[in-house]
Amino acid sequence: PVRRRGGFLAARAIRAGEIDFAIAGGVVRVKDLGSRNGTSAAGIGITDATVPGGAVLSLGHSQLRIDVDTAETLIATSQRTSFGSLVGASAQMREVFSQLEKIAASDATVLIEGETGTGKEGVAEAIHDEGPRVRAPFVVVDCGAIPANLLESELFGHEQGAFTGATERRIGAFEQASGGTIFLDEIGELPSELQPKLLRALEAREIRRVGGRTTIQCDLRIISATNRDLRAEVNKGTFRAD
Repeated sequence: PVRRRGGFLAARAIRAGEIDFAIAGGVVRVKDLGSRNGTSAAGIGITDATVPGGAVLSLGHSQLRIDVDTAETLIATSQRTSFGSLVGASAQMREVFSQLEKIAASDATVLIEGETGTGKEGVAEAIHDEGPRVRAPFVVVDCGAIPANLLESELFGHEQGAFTGATERRIGAFEQASGGTIFLDEIGELPSELQPKLLRALEAREIRRVGGRTTIQCDLRIISATNRDLRAEVNKGTFRAD
């Protein structure tokens, strides 16, 4: 294990409100990313500054007190320097590998967050490859690259004659991945009208093809990824909280 001083500031979610925080020793760097109401401390406006522990920030009509815990915390790290296609020997990467080892061994539904190009699909593949479903299919669906009117059929399939052009039955990604893993990339792009149907698939692991009358059980693991802040999308009403 490695020692981390100060821990991780429990205000990361404030970033959705256009404020960014970073701990540096006994002070906190506060950066206003263009918030509508501005940020101030002791009546002085802040755009990018460091403030000591105990400082009170005014964020519009809200106030936030910052306290920095200087205690050291033991962080579990893996002895591995690679995990699937991921490679890294730094303490930060070995901490990630330690978390991924536990995740891969379970069958839990996973959401991977990160900016474009940070390796989210590599993480999803590594979780699948290191888990008990490694010999079963790994099916990728890019929710942001498929037109909204075709996405339901892509995910759940359709029956012959379900709509114009449906000349034969089509098996969707959920059925294709049964027994293995489905990776829903850029799930934040999922249209609001499809989200209730995905929710049922998440909860019951069953789907219904477009134009079908019966439900189909799918034994699979679901991993998703997004470069969006889904908490902010929920607040805006574009993504379901459940």
